[in-house]
Amino acid sequence: MKILVTGASGFLGSHLIPHLLKGGHRVGCLLRARSALKRELAALPHWVVGDEGSGFRGALGSFMPEMVVHLAAHYVTEHRYADIGVLVRSNVLFGAYLLEAMREVGCDAMVYAGTSWQHYRDQEYGPANLYAATKQAFSTLAEFYQDAAGLRLLELHLYDSYGENDLREKLTNTLKIFAGSADKLLMSKGEQHIHLVHVDDLSRGIAMACEQLHGFKAGERRVYRLPSDQAISVRQLVALFNAIHPDRPVNVRWGERPYRAREIFQPWEAADILPGWRPTIDLPTGLRRLYTHRCQAPQKS
Repeated sequence: MKILVTGASGFLGSHLIPHLLKGGHRVGCLLRARSALKRELAALPHWVVGDEGSGFRGALGSFMPEMVVHLAAHYVTEHRYADIGVLVRSNVLFGAYLLEAMREVGCDAMVYAGTSWQHYRDQEYGPANLYAATKQAFSTLAEFYQDAAGLRLLELHLYDSYGENDLREKLTNTLKIFAGSADKLLMSKGEQHIHLVHVDDLSRGIAMACEQLHGFKAGERRVYRLPSDQAISVRQLVALFNAIHPDRPVNVRWGERPYRAREIFQPWEAADILPGWRPTIDLPTGLRRLYTHRCQAPQKS
């Protein structure tokens, strides 16, 4: 298939594209002006689009994709007043232009990423923060195009991801930074339970979702999850990390930071798992890979 990917310059998108190429798909990319593809992906066809709608119709009309994988998003855990504009532009307005451009060129299939944060207190509708609310808003827009234009939709609700070459401020990377340090890592009580899924498993799941969506009927929509085998607490994650690297433990001071507003302590698990998918990289293996990669990279320069 010809698949157009948004968020291709991001952590998940840049890992997904090699999976799609390996599966024989032709891949094009939508980028914002302030983003760029990794060097190894730079030869792929790509188009730059503007926050106010410029470039979408030209990109889709030029590439004529059979399917779109929509991963582009802006993430803020606890927003401030100044964050509202970029959250709405990135997570709602961008998606609205994308959906309309799909309708105009006759592309009727989309796999897109939702988030478990859309389900505070295990509710079907309950965004935990403004980021999740904007993701829910896009889902509502997509459902309109499903009904009005017969779009086929597969919404994948994702949890916490991790893996090599991750530059985001994530807990797994913070643990690596503090490993072996005399500095104390100040944390909450660590009672939150999370699903941690390696980016390679997520990429494989999204590629599988594309294959499954190809067989959907016009106007069909399904929602699935891509969780780990078992949610673990933040305390358990730190204990596992230290057990894997006993010579370089992370010194944590528990309870020194308050929980976030609307903290999620148990992840939402009400939807089915994507049929045929299971994670293949267990957490100890993934953490070893992450630790080894991050340690060796500076020594090679």
